[in-house]
Amino acid sequence: MSTCSGVPASQFTGPLVLGYQFNWALYGVLGMQLFIYTHAKVPEARVWTKVVVWIVFLLETAQIVMTTHDAFHELALSWGDCAGLTALYWAWLDQPIFAGITTAIIQCSYAYRVSILSRSWLLAGLIVSTSLMQMSASIAEGMLVLGLPSVADTQVDTYKSTAVRLGGTFFCDILIAFSMMILLFRARRRTDFKDTQSKLNRLIRLVIETGMTTAIVAIIDLTLFLTFQRNYYHVAPALMLSKLYSISYLVFLNSRVAFAHADEQSADRDISIPRYGQETVERSERIQITIDRETFTESLAMIDLESAKAAADVERAESISVKRNGREA
Repeated sequence: MSTCSGVPASQFTGPLVLGYQFNWALYGVLGMQLFIYTHAKVPEARVWTKVVVWIVFLLETAQIVMTTHDAFHELALSWGDCAGLTALYWAWLDQPIFAGITTAIIQCSYAYRVSILSRSWLLAGLIVSTSLMQMSASIAEGMLVLGLPSVADTQVDTYKSTAVRLGGTFFCDILIAFSMMILLFRARRRTDFKDTQSKLNRLIRLVIETGMTTAIVAIIDLTLFLTFQRNYYHVAPALMLSKLYSISYLVFLNSRVAFAHADEQSADRDISIPRYGQETVERSERIQITIDRETFTESLAMIDLESAKAAADVERAESISVKRNGREA
């Protein structure tokens, strides 16, 4: 089987192999981030954040089970069969719908944090509206794909819904990244503490890296989907997109573990340094006090010597005057 419906078979199998491999690799990274979140005592007291994390992980687990089912049917059971290779199976659910729901949950969580930092519900409302728009488009895309017989018709029939989903995802990512970056820059300017500025710099770098990564993958997915038709080129980034969102969100939450350890280390330094500093100050004060006493004693000695000398001179002058008076008499 060299071609399938006039398209080289490698344009179907190659992106599928890469997409499924990256999908499983990113799922392993996600599991490690979840382990860090649950066992590293992340300083997060909100119950709803833990609920969001577990919902996202369960959705990603269901997604990878479905994509593995599709991979086995496409690359193993349908080997040599064009109809089996281009069939959609669970692709209508695991790629657009699950990815749109997972993305919307995470973007709305970021919107809540933006509202806390900015104290502006207008900005948060814009982020939530854009996120819900792309989620609605993903559900519409999934419903359209469900009625299609093969991948050959997906680009034509789901053109608008896919463009809205990926375009809305890209716009929302950029909006979140720039909003948080500007808000964190403002927070850094309002503080003079070097430790706080260092933490904010690391947080700004983390927000830019994670936000731009998901935005770039979304725009690559959209470009491949709109440019190359009747193949699976867009499937590789599409399978990676939801995992990247989940990983970036957990990385953002787990970053506070490093901050907490840094606080503990700085607290230990703050506890240890004043002890040595206090001893040094006490020693310096004692030395200073000793020097002052010596100086004060020497001043008293100098004053006593001068008064004694003056008294001796007075006595000598009186004795001389007495002798002169006696001679004259």
